[in-house]
Amino acid sequence: MIGILIVAHCSLGKELLNALEFIMGKLDLADVIQINEGTNTDSIADLIEKKLRNLNKGQGVIILTDMFGGTPSNISLPFLKDGEVEVLTGINLPMLISIAENRDKLSLKELAKRAEKDAKSSISVAGSLLKQ
Repeated sequence: MIGILIVAHCSLGKELLNALEFIMGKLDLADVIQINEGTNTDSIADLIEKKLRNLNKGQGVIILTDMFGGTPSNISLPFLKDGEVEVLTGINLPMLISIAENRDKLSLKELAKRAEKDAKSSISVAGSLLKQ
């Protein structure tokens, strides 16, 4: 099973994981790192490394961050490693559901691509959608 690590600003990651577990039940191999004002980036990098070791049971870990170019993303990107660690930015709940449903069926690369597709397809302008 592929591990899930959410690295996000403030309590966003924790609350997204709470929402996911509300919908799907308790998840194994899922954890969160919170970035707050004044967070030491070196200590966060060390924490990411430690959590990656704990979450990787042989199939890799997907790191989810809130936005590309933000501190969580920038701290996570150096951990990219083909077949072992993938970083997916722009986390949303449909993306998390897709990952939770498919992480024991797909490779790390396939899972990241599927989650990206599912996240993008879940975004809509409700007013326009309802007019169709």
